[in-house]
Amino acid sequence: MRHLRIILGLGVSLVFLVLLLRQVDGNELMDALAGVSPAWITVSLLLFGASVWVRAQRWAAILKPIAPLSQTEAASLMTIGLAANNVLPARTGEIVRAVLLKRQRGISGFAVLATILVERILDGLVLAIFLAATIALAGGTTPLQIFAALVGGAFIVLTAIIVLLATRPVFGARLTAFGLRLLPGRIRERAEGWADRFMSGLAPMRTGRAWVVVTSLTTLSWALEALSCWAVGEAFGLGLDIGIYFGVCGAANLSMAAPSTSGGIGPYEYFAREVVGRFGVPAATGTAYALVLHATILVPVAIIGLLLIWRQDLGLKTLTPDADEIAEGDPEPPAGAGTPGDGARIAEPSKVDA
Repeated sequence: MRHLRIILGLGVSLVFLVLLLRQVDGNELMDALAGVSPAWITVSLLLFGASVWVRAQRWAAILKPIAPLSQTEAASLMTIGLAANNVLPARTGEIVRAVLLKRQRGISGFAVLATILVERILDGLVLAIFLAATIALAGGTTPLQIFAALVGGAFIVLTAIIVLLATRPVFGARLTAFGLRLLPGRIRERAEGWADRFMSGLAPMRTGRAWVVVTSLTTLSWALEALSCWAVGEAFGLGLDIGIYFGVCGAANLSMAAPSTSGGIGPYEYFAREVVGRFGVPAATGTAYALVLHATILVPVAIIGLLLIWRQDLGLKTLTPDADEIAEGDPEPPAGAGTPGDGARIAEPSKVDA
């Protein structure tokens, strides 16, 4: 299965790289790359670093009731996870984060995955809004409009579901219990335990205040990354309005919503180039911009993540965890995070205290 994911990821990357590079003059591409400003690239790196830091603090805020992390611990785990995403297919970094936190704190791997799911859904929602706003205010091609509508609609639905599950645990318990009845009896009991622990990971998001805080941090982190995209645009002298780069950030990152390629190589560059190309940037310059933009995001994180792994003596196998470890020896949900009395524990609907 792992080999199949790798082959699939390489295939998707290859298709989009062909689409990116076809009909692009090589000499023009090299000329565009030669004219880039190192000072603006440095600004972009600083802005992206700030974005990752805010993203780490957002995760710490979600985890605080079940596994308090220091700012440094959260940033370290986040960077290692992003490094794994950048070098491996299928967004393996999410599993890496869950496994590392489980090893360090002994909390449920499924509970950690629930907190990561909250992150991913809010990321998608904010990025879809960025892209939709850019298209609405400045125009966009029909493919971009369709892409924004489909992806945006999907994340709106997913956000509504996850908010409902988190803030209405009784409903979540009943819905999950209904779904588990469809499973064969021999795996139903084990699946009930997994679902119970997953729901416990949503417990910190039961209040409106929690959603406001986490959504605000999500918006701030992606706004910083959009500014990082703008700084790379300034390095190439593209001369585009700063708001367009929010659309670049949205389209490029949403292209990686399907977890197949390593670091989104191929789709990221293609969609970033398509957005700036819509606003008059020549194909060769737009392609050079997209390549450099993605490199500023991929390369430093991969290097820092590997250094953190070496410093913490974790070994490179950290980047290729066995997904089964998420479930193995999973502890009981944290006290107060998932009990029958508050409806977070999965149970028969008739037994849930409504």
